[in-house]
Amino acid sequence: MSEAFPRPRYLCLLHESHAAQQGHHKILIRTMDLDLVVLAVSVVQGMHQEDELWLAFGTGKSFRFLTAHEMAACLGPKKAQALPMFHALTGCDTVSSFSGHGKKTAWAIWAVYPDLTEALLKLSAASKVIPEEVLHIIERFVILLYDRTS
Repeated sequence: MSEAFPRPRYLCLLHESHAAQQGHHKILIRTMDLDLVVLAVSVVQGMHQEDELWLAFGTGKSFRFLTAHEMAACLGPKKAQALPMFHALTGCDTVSSFSGHGKKTAWAIWAVYPDLTEALLKLSAASKVIPEEVLHIIERFVILLYDRTS
C-alpha cells in the first residue's frame, strides 16, 4: 500500500525546504530517527552553499549536534545523493539488514567499490525496470559484503 502523504516525521524536511526558500540560512531539526538524518544529508544538496542544516540527534549521553551540510560536503554530491538508496539497501526502518553485517562493514566496502555509487544513483532513478548492469554491481556488492576476498 502506498502512502498518499509523506510520513509525519519527514514533514520537517518540507518545512526545511520552505524555510530555506524564505531566506533562512541556518536550520535545526530535532530527531531521533537515523532515516531522517540520511535524508537530510541527501536533500542538503539542493540548498544554497551558505545554508546550514543542523540535526539535534539522539537522547541522553548519545545526544549530539550533526551538521548535514558538512557531511554532504565530505561525501561529495554523488555519494550524498546515493546515500538514501545505500541506507535502504543495507537496512532501514522498512527494509531488513544483511544477516551478520552492519552499516560499518557495508560502508567500508562502498569506500573501496566506487562503482556502487553510480549503481545506487541509477537504482534510485529506475522506474519499473532495473538496468542489468545495476543488478550486477549490487550483486557484486553483496558478494563482497559476505566474502571480501572473493
